[in-house]
Amino acid sequence: MHPAELAILLHRALEVRLARLRELLEKDLWSEDAEQLHQVRVAARRLGAVLDLVDAEIYPGHKGHRRALKGLVDILGLTRELDVHAGHLCTYHQEARTPTEAAVIEHLLEQVDRKRAKARRTMGRGLERLRLPNLGRLLEVPVLRDPFQPTSLQESAWNCLEPRSTAALGNLATLAAHEDPVAMHRARVKIKKLRYAIEALEGAFAGWPESVLNDLRALQTALGDHHDLATLETLLWEMEGGLRLRDRPNLCGGVLELLGDVAETRRAAFDHFVTLAQAQDHAAFVRVVRSALGLSQADGSQA
Repeated sequence: MHPAELAILLHRALEVRLARLRELLEKDLWSEDAEQLHQVRVAARRLGAVLDLVDAEIYPGHKGHRRALKGLVDILGLTRELDVHAGHLCTYHQEARTPTEAAVIEHLLEQVDRKRAKARRTMGRGLERLRLPNLGRLLEVPVLRDPFQPTSLQESAWNCLEPRSTAALGNLATLAAHEDPVAMHRARVKIKKLRYAIEALEGAFAGWPESVLNDLRALQTALGDHHDLATLETLLWEMEGGLRLRDRPNLCGGVLELLGDVAETRRAAFDHFVTLAQAQDHAAFVRVVRSALGLSQADGSQA
């Protein structure tokens, strides 16, 4: 059970993020617009991050709301991923070095567009079935049982952040030692959740740790770029395999050339992540964030 001051701070953060999600969901045809769809996913994740911080037992239907938000994010996932792939292919098309290369990419874009149309139909059916619960119920003032605890707001906030920081930043050296797209994507999710948690706890900070947030954003962006390229590479290999089965050697050759470019860019994205990861120090994160909260350092020295 959180002390009352932290519970109130988190409830206010919940109010802001819920208002943002409801505003986006009320827009007409939001799911048909790639950017609005992306904003809905982000808003749902931000709200979910706060729900992960609050005391679940004092919020009616907490588990159902959390499950529904995750369902919303998942339903939009494939459409968002294909939108990103189409954007990358459009950029490669603009930078095509020969008419043949441009024609190959146009063929790939046609296939991706068909996948996007199918994904949007599936997404539409999923949204109809999802039936988001009455999110407004989250605004009901929770009952705080035994709210008075001998813990400060700042120490309570750090107790929320400490396990998340360890999960997000404690394994960066291992990730940087070997390129593992699946593990890197998981790390990106953890880093994103840590950043959202810090933002939700803004009111607990004596000084805002902007440098920490900038570092987390940079890591998240680098990992996101790598993930987009790794999944695009997988998609292109699948398409190349389909063309090979249909005996289309010229198109296969063009796709393989494009795959070389994508792989090179992916490796550069990994190298960028490695550089950022090597500059990170979890112990330094602890010092900076505890200092920003106005807390003494873990070794007992004063901030």
